[in-house]
Amino acid sequence: MRLFHRLLLPLLLLGLSAGCLLPASSTLPDTPKDAVISTNVEAKFAEDRQGGLSGIIVTTEGGTVTLTGTVQRAERKARAAELARQVTGVRRVKNDLEIRATPAP
Repeated sequence: MRLFHRLLLPLLLLGLSAGCLLPASSTLPDTPKDAVISTNVEAKFAEDRQGGLSGIIVTTEGGTVTLTGTVQRAERKARAAELARQVTGVRRVKNDLEIRATPAP
């Protein structure tokens, strides 16, 4: 029993200190990488039946998706953000899309 008590404290300390060695920014194994997230957001845009999202530039850093480019209506801007949020791994969406209506002929 004494041997158990002698080994218990060092083992606990070793276990606790091992957790401190992991980098703070480590991600869970099932969290998609940024490039995969961007690709999946772009695929969501391509699948959208309403269209008008093909010219959007998607970048991802640390799970934060940034949308840049132009769309023709405010509804399209909101739809792009909504679709991006549906993708696995997206933590936040920064919607920097500009609205530029096509001039009438």
